[in-house]
Amino acid sequence: MRKKFIRSILAIGIVAATVTSTEAQRIQRKDYVEPSGWALGINFGMTDLWADIGTKKIMDHYSNGSYLDRPCFMGGLFGRYTIHPALCLRLGLNYGTLYATDKWNEGNARKATYISDDYYQRYVRNLEVRTNMWEANLMFEFNPRRLNIGPRTARGRFNPYLLAGFGYFHFNPQGILPSRGGTQQPKWVNLKDLHLEGDGWGAGYPEEINYWQMEVPLGIGVRWSLGEKLDLGLEYIYHYCFTDYLDNVSTNYVDPNQFDTHLDPDKAQVAREMYDKSWQITNYANRSVGDVRGNKSVNDAYSVINITFFYKVKSRRTPWWWYDDENR
Repeated sequence: MRKKFIRSILAIGIVAATVTSTEAQRIQRKDYVEPSGWALGINFGMTDLWADIGTKKIMDHYSNGSYLDRPCFMGGLFGRYTIHPALCLRLGLNYGTLYATDKWNEGNARKATYISDDYYQRYVRNLEVRTNMWEANLMFEFNPRRLNIGPRTARGRFNPYLLAGFGYFHFNPQGILPSRGGTQQPKWVNLKDLHLEGDGWGAGYPEEINYWQMEVPLGIGVRWSLGEKLDLGLEYIYHYCFTDYLDNVSTNYVDPNQFDTHLDPDKAQVAREMYDKSWQITNYANRSVGDVRGNKSVNDAYSVINITFFYKVKSRRTPWWWYDDENR
């Protein structure tokens, strides 16, 4: 009888221990909302181009009355691997469009008291650009609230984070070919083969533009864990580029007669129409050879305000930090 009683107690203990362990593991996994392994996500957001074309000041960029007339967007897919609750690796692929126009300076240009005023000079330059872009990036995501793997911090559903990494992109800037005398309708044309600043023409001219470039993305964001496997986030990423030609503007105005020397007749005619469009604003503002067209000392950049959503793929192995009970 005694042996049966002991066996019964042991059996009950084993069953109770198993159930408790399973329940504890279930609760613990619920607490730690950052599992190890991969997650698959999508991102979509509004873009801003920071280049020679457009406004010089950030507030002027966002506050001009025409800013929302032509919004541009970028979206893509990314894979995210959790190394530690505080550190993740992200690999993304995106496609989108950037846009800027000198017309954003019109309001301030009309208030200018001197022709040399920066607002007036930008407005009279009268250039615009639309840049289509493919971009791939590799970024590290740092979550400071999960640096301590104890449950008080690791299980928080609301998390701010920082992003930093590097990327590689291809871009194709376009400008609007204007209409003269109603003989043609304005249309977007590719700028890469027009060499509007003489790039690639040899001594005395800029080097030929490379339309494959490196970048450094830096960002900040917040996200909300909807559960163990779903996250929703909002982030701002600034992409510093190693080129000043995202908008195809960087140096000086060239002699338009050189277009006939270096381009075929059809492209030379288009280039003449595109390199200087100040005649659309004022008849006396046509540029001389060597006049400043852009600021080559500052590289271009772009930014994206993203909404992100990702799904955490179930991993077969249990991450080591789920077993950390020291702070319970």
